[in-house]
Amino acid sequence: MKSLSYNRGYMAVSIALSYVCIQMLPDAPAARWAAIGLCLLYVAGLGAVFKLSSLRALSLVFALLYGAALAYGFFFKDQISLLLILQGFLTSFIALKLPDWLSALEAGTFLMITFVLLVYDRDYTWVSLLRQELFIHIGLYALLRMVRINRGRDIERMEHAEEQRRNAEELTVVHAELAQTHDKLRRAHEELERATLQSLRYAVLEERSRIARDIHDSIGHRLTSVIVQLQALPYVLRNNEAKSAEIVKNVLGVARSCLQEVRTVVHNMGVDETGAGAVSLHSLVQQTTSSFDLDIRLDLDESEDQDTWPLDTAVVLYRCLQEALTNTIRHAQAKRVEVSINRSGEGIMLHYRDDGELASGSDLHEGFGLNGIRKRCAEAGGRCEIGAQEPHGFGMNIWLPLAALKEKETYG
Repeated sequence: MKSLSYNRGYMAVSIALSYVCIQMLPDAPAARWAAIGLCLLYVAGLGAVFKLSSLRALSLVFALLYGAALAYGFFFKDQISLLLILQGFLTSFIALKLPDWLSALEAGTFLMITFVLLVYDRDYTWVSLLRQELFIHIGLYALLRMVRINRGRDIERMEHAEEQRRNAEELTVVHAELAQTHDKLRRAHEELERATLQSLRYAVLEERSRIARDIHDSIGHRLTSVIVQLQALPYVLRNNEAKSAEIVKNVLGVARSCLQEVRTVVHNMGVDETGAGAVSLHSLVQQTTSSFDLDIRLDLDESEDQDTWPLDTAVVLYRCLQEALTNTIRHAQAKRVEVSINRSGEGIMLHYRDDGELASGSDLHEGFGLNGIRKRCAEAGGRCEIGAQEPHGFGMNIWLPLAALKEKETYG
């Protein structure tokens, strides 16, 4: 585009200068050849101006061209018209190519030198020059300055439009990358949620295995005692009736205690995934305590059956407590954490406190983890309060609704 504009401009200037030279050629051979050489010099010089961008080089070319025209006018005193016409071309290009202060200084200097030469070496007067030549050159200068200003504005608009286009393309690429990243994060979040549910189920299975071992160790031992005493009962009945009554009483006591323990175990285990919340929270606290130098006290209200917790509520409690512990381990420099979970109205309330370095009243920068806690609570229909506590340390209060309570089982 710039090459095409240069070719067109150079062609127009060459044609205009050639036409002027042809019209203004003098009759004298010496003056004629000098005029032809001067015009060719101007065609070459102004053509070079189209390509130059250095202010020093442009000023030097303009000075050389003006000096050649001034020398021609000095030696051929009857060819002043060609000098003034060429100076008009020069003034136009100075206004077009040089910045404001430099173009005005150079054009004004050239014009003043010409006027001084015409007044003191020719029959011109200052009044005639100011009335005619000065206004012509000022008009040319003003016209070309407006062209330069408008062209600069057009270039700025084109550059701005090109920059906007590049920015739009970059934003499109960034948006596509963000969309891909968001999709990956969404899939990772879904996988994490599934893994969380699996970990809760695994915690329940571990707890049930422990309960099974307890049943084997305690109830199995008692039932063995019952069997041994029942086997000895026929012999005791024949020899000692009082002793047999005592054996029967002991057997009934052991059987009742076994029955009560079986009822308690079955009640705690349930038939589905109930109780996963309490089991997983205990497991999380134990794992964190064993892995880090942190004293964690978990106060879980045993008067409320944890099997009334919906699985979604258990997941939210687990993830929020996990993130709070992570935040304490990474940032708080705490030694002790207190966690209490109890029933509050139609929901579950979790109180979390650590003795970290966070000063009371200081601003707490909530990163991705704490924002995730707030988002989880909001999605579950609950509330979340996070901040510094007195006299220091991190504190968090969470309330989650129990929207779907499971009917408690009763035995006996």
